[in-house]
Amino acid sequence: MLEYIKAKVADYAVILSWIEQELQDIETRCPEHHPLIVHLQSELVDTKGLHDYLKELVEASDNRAISLIPVLESFIVLATAYYLPALQKEGEADRFLRRLLLSVAKQCGLNWVEDIVVHLDGEHETFSRLSVETPLILAPPQHAVSLSDMPGLYHEFGHNVLRKLPGIVDVLGIAVSEHFAKLRKGDSLEYWEIGRLGELFCDIFATFVCGPAHYVSCIDMGIRSDCDPFLVDDGDAHPPFSARVYVCCKSLNIIYGNEPVVAMARDAWESCEGTRDRDEVFELVCSEALLDCLVDASLRCIQELLPNAKYYSTPLPRDEELEHITEEMSLEDMLNRGAKILFMYPERYAGWEEKIFKRLNSIYRPDLSV
Repeated sequence: MLEYIKAKVADYAVILSWIEQELQDIETRCPEHHPLIVHLQSELVDTKGLHDYLKELVEASDNRAISLIPVLESFIVLATAYYLPALQKEGEADRFLRRLLLSVAKQCGLNWVEDIVVHLDGEHETFSRLSVETPLILAPPQHAVSLSDMPGLYHEFGHNVLRKLPGIVDVLGIAVSEHFAKLRKGDSLEYWEIGRLGELFCDIFATFVCGPAHYVSCIDMGIRSDCDPFLVDDGDAHPPFSARVYVCCKSLNIIYGNEPVVAMARDAWESCEGTRDRDEVFELVCSEALLDCLVDASLRCIQELLPNAKYYSTPLPRDEELEHITEEMSLEDMLNRGAKILFMYPERYAGWEEKIFKRLNSIYRPDLSV
């Protein structure tokens, strides 16, 4: 084992030196990422200190040396598999969405966010392990030219909120415990572990700040997935889609009760649910009474802990006014109008979306002529 650790000491020396040089090059090339580079360099300094300690332990034949390898690996993987590839391959489309999301973060009450790295290279995912101030967001490449699935970005911001305010999950956990204590069903508590409570909160948060657009997007995602909406799967980090859609609906502002696109989406989802059967496990673990408690607790946490987060409550226009584009429109306004146009007047959508991206380009791609 000692010879193996000696080899890793040499290996890490090369890798850490390379990371250091890459960070220096990126900061020179992309000064706008200075806050992120500072965090990465700080972590690098700490990791190099551990590397030095590892060498000392190896020289002393100390058995504790092996315990440092996973710690060193943690930073190296975070840097080399996530942050550095995103920064090295950052193109204009990534920078465009970064500028857009920095603006959206403030609208959502995430005042602590200093920088965002966007990598348009896959499904939605957020990494805030380095720091909540500098998240890395993975997203589908079509976000560079289309509003399709963009409401999912608000769900990703929810994960950053939980990283900043982990006590929210504790509040939700208490709500779950109290609910099942009344039913004397303590074994059902195991299903609602931190990860699933977090995913449910992110759906609620996204609907709170993005409104009907996120509700419709969640339904769209559920129908496209072709999964059993009532399946309680212990191997899935997400709750069943039926529970996710339910909490999104309950999180909507009351003014959308008679909104046509909301009614259309609800009808489509009920048709989807009608092809499957609810079983006793779903009825127990994801009962409406429990989900109502979790929605109430989540909304209270948002309003108390994120006072700058704006509850989306803008009425959706009708007819010709729906396609009107103004300078004051937020991304949330665009996404909600877009959802209504797409699902109520699909023949008008392509032309309208093209105009929206001209507007977005004029703001968030100032270095390009559009």
